[in-house]
Amino acid sequence: MDGLGATTTNQQQQGFPVRNRIFARLIDGVVTNFVWNLYLDHLLLVITQIGTVGTVIAARRDASFEGRSTYSTSVVVGRREDPGVELAARQLVQALGEMGCSRPITLCLGVRELQPACVRQLVAAVRQDNVWSS
Repeated sequence: MDGLGATTTNQQQQGFPVRNRIFARLIDGVVTNFVWNLYLDHLLLVITQIGTVGTVIAARRDASFEGRSTYSTSVVVGRREDPGVELAARQLVQALGEMGCSRPITLCLGVRELQPACVRQLVAAVRQDNVWSS
């Protein structure tokens, strides 16, 4: 499964007005829980290895220019000084935009080490097993 480890939990609920998806993956050898809540006008994505929401980031698509979208992110609560959080948030939001998400996003990152290899694995997991997949 792309070197990410087996999905240990996979649960999806479809219904109005919120679609949910919960799953877990091994990211850098650590069990990482993913919780999606897709509302009519917003997306909440929680990614945690520590059992709490960690750093909360607000993100939105700002503009499109020549077919490319730009995104703004801001830390609402948590590790503002950590450049790894900003990198991970931008990579994840960019991937979500490429998957067709145009809603504002609240991203919660409770990940121990946000090294580039870890961020790549997180993005791959989000692309592979998301609230849009069946």
